[in-house]
Amino acid sequence: MPTGLLPVACVLIGACGGPAPPVNIQSPDAGDRIRAIKRAGEQKDRSAVPLLVDRLDDEDEAVRFFAILALERITGTRLGYDYRLTGAERTAAVERWRIHVRQDGAPNERAMTRKESPGAAVPSARASSQ
Repeated sequence: MPTGLLPVACVLIGACGGPAPPVNIQSPDAGDRIRAIKRAGEQKDRSAVPLLVDRLDDEDEAVRFFAILALERITGTRLGYDYRLTGAERTAAVERWRIHVRQDGAPNERAMTRKESPGAAVPSARASSQ
């Protein structure tokens, strides 16, 4: 390969730049925020919970979507939050998360409501046959 094409090839395949730059949950770029949120969720990073809660009120719907998925993965609950909420409903839902984090630290599975509990909506075979 001619020497002048090496930098172009590196850029195209992304192999010459070393490790990817760190991503930031508070980045001004929505794509960077989403990548950081996904990483926190995949790593179940409990220290990221307060920042993830802040992203529940993000102007970008996709950021809100991935923030609640990460919080659910880390904590086991959504605390009734829906990323599609707008205005006062979203503000109230985010405030529930903030209060919970302030009172209890990052929520855990004991905070799940019966409605959110896995299997709670599935009646037992015995109950349905009676």
